[in-house]
Amino acid sequence: MENSRRRFLWPRRAIRRWRAFGDDGRATALVEAALILPSALLVFALLIYGAEGFAINRKVTLTARTVTDLITQATPTQYSNGSSVMTAAPASTTGTIDNLLQVASAVLAPYSPSNMTMVVSQVVVNSGGTTATVTWSEPYNGATARPANQVLTLPGTIGTGQAGNYFVFGEAYYNYTPLNFYMSLSPITLYGSIYLTPRQSTSITCSNCVTPWTAPSS
Repeated sequence: MENSRRRFLWPRRAIRRWRAFGDDGRATALVEAALILPSALLVFALLIYGAEGFAINRKVTLTARTVTDLITQATPTQYSNGSSVMTAAPASTTGTIDNLLQVASAVLAPYSPSNMTMVVSQVVVNSGGTTATVTWSEPYNGATARPANQVLTLPGTIGTGQAGNYFVFGEAYYNYTPLNFYMSLSPITLYGSIYLTPRQSTSITCSNCVTPWTAPSS
């Protein structure tokens, strides 16, 4: 009789043990989820920040290229307003350059151009081809113009064999504040720049820029 009762109780005990095991499994899953969720949200937030930052950075680089490309197409008849002009060089008024800077800022859409500043300068390559000197510079939207005769280090071999030749140097800065998702990050300054040669003449003169035309020292 006792043996029969034990055989009858055994399935109940087994069921209770399986239920207890199931309860333990759910608890384990909740603990694992609590541990994994913060890491998953962190990875997701970084993906969002990275994707948006990458997209804006590409726009910043394209903006710098656009304004530089537009200015290098200057022709004497298109930009001349009676300013002091170098031989075979067109004159470019500060108003014209500012208009081109404003037009180029539209490339940043759909992102706001209010966070963008730009500087366009002309440089002449120094002997040796590794540095160049600023001859004029014009800022946009609160940027700071480069000072006259500032010496810049040229990237790569762009100045090799170019001593005495001119480049228009376009720069764009964007103050990027990541979205406030899951965590707050400090603003990041994105930067794009490019050197292009004048297309219609050897150089471009801007006598009324913030940093006006300064003849290179011989």
